[in-house]
Amino acid sequence: MKKFFKWVLIVIVGIIILGVIAGSGKGGNKTTSSSSPTPAPVAMKITARQLADDFDSNQVAAEANWQDKLVEFSAKVSNITDSGISFYNVGSKDFSLAQISCHISDKQQLLTIKNGQTVTVRGVVGKQTIGVIDLNDCEIVK
Repeated sequence: MKKFFKWVLIVIVGIIILGVIAGSGKGGNKTTSSSSPTPAPVAMKITARQLADDFDSNQVAAEANWQDKLVEFSAKVSNITDSGISFYNVGSKDFSLAQISCHISDKQQLLTIKNGQTVTVRGVVGKQTIGVIDLNDCEIVK
C-alpha cells in the first residue's frame, strides 16, 4: 500500500511540474515585441544657409554639432549626377566655398528634377571635405 501512495505522489508532483513548465511558456515574464512598426525619426528642419554658414564659421564645431543628425531643408539644385544632387552658393558669405552634396541611392528620384529647381531633401549630415558638406542617405521629399 505504501508503494501505491508513493507512485500516486510521484505522478501528482510530475503533473504539477509539467503544469508549471507549460504555464511559464504562455505569458509569465516573457517580453513580447510590438507588432506596430518603429516610427521613423523626425528630421530637424533647417535652412541650407544655416548648415553652410556653420561649416564656414568653424568646421570642427559644425561637425561636432551636426554630424549624424537627420536634417531637412529646401534649396535650389545646382548639379545632378548619378550619385545625387549638389547645392552651390548656399552660404551667406560672398566668397563661401561651402556646398552641400546630397547622396541619393534611389536614382528614380533624380529623373524628374532639373538644375535650378527648388527641392526639399532629407538626409544625415556627414563631414566636410574641401568645402563639400556630405549629406548621406538622402531622399527628395518634395
